[in-house]
Amino acid sequence: MPPIVPAPMQLLNMSRELNDLRSSLRLAAASVASGLPTQECPSATPAFATSEAAVQAILESLKKNEFATAIRHIQECRSMWPNDIFGSSSEDKVQTLLNIYFRHQSLGQTGTFALVGSRQDLSEICVKLMELNGEIRDMIRRAQGYRVISAFLPDSSASGTSL
Repeated sequence: MPPIVPAPMQLLNMSRELNDLRSSLRLAAASVASGLPTQECPSATPAFATSEAAVQAILESLKKNEFATAIRHIQECRSMWPNDIFGSSSEDKVQTLLNIYFRHQSLGQTGTFALVGSRQDLSEICVKLMELNGEIRDMIRRAQGYRVISAFLPDSSASGTSL
């Protein structure tokens, strides 16, 4: 019976998307911190019934590019649920939002990665990671093709030699 070879896993690189989101969120955070008005629709800050509802509202604001709203949501969530998935007041709001977004986007998927925050071009690193992934997949495929041969090893306790 031939070995079962799993379908090749593809890596999903979210680095560019998260770096772009990070830049937009940093601008929004600075705007919110300085009290400058934003172009987003002004809305009363909602009180969330559950942390799940808060996460959905945050994801929705990120999807609509309402970054200042997402920053305000994190601030409210931290006061309602300190040290929960929304982080503490001493933690970076932008990083917390990136973590929430990444977890949601990669939910149920394997092989999703993002390199965020480096000032250098990460495309070469990403290409090398993808190449390594391909090499590992090939090695696994080859290893699954080998037949296991069981060898007879004598039981040392049955040996007639004694010291």
